[in-house]
Parts: sequence; C-alpha cells; structure tokens
Amino acid sequence: MFDSTMFWVVLFGLPVVAIGVIIALAAYQASGVQQDGRDDAPDDDSSAG
Repeated sequence: MFDSTMFWVVLFGLPVVAIGVIIALAAYQASGVQQDGRDDAPDDDSSAG
C-alpha cells in the first residue's frame, strides 16, 4: 500500500486546501462584483415600478 501518514495528509489536507480556495474565490468575487459594470445589483430607487 502506501504510508499511513500520506493517507492522512491527503485525507485532511485536500479538503482544507479546497475550502481555502473556495473562501478565496468567494472573497474575490464579493470584492469586485460592484465594479464590473453589470446592472444586476438591486436598485431600490430606480426600480420603483
């Protein structure tokens, strides 16, 4: 087989890395979403109809 230490590193390391990447992507998307020129933000004053 393979070393049990490598098994635990893979078992716990990869999910931690994946969570870190997801959080980083979420923070990146949240920081730039208002400056990218899209008009999908809810405007309370302009959408009164």
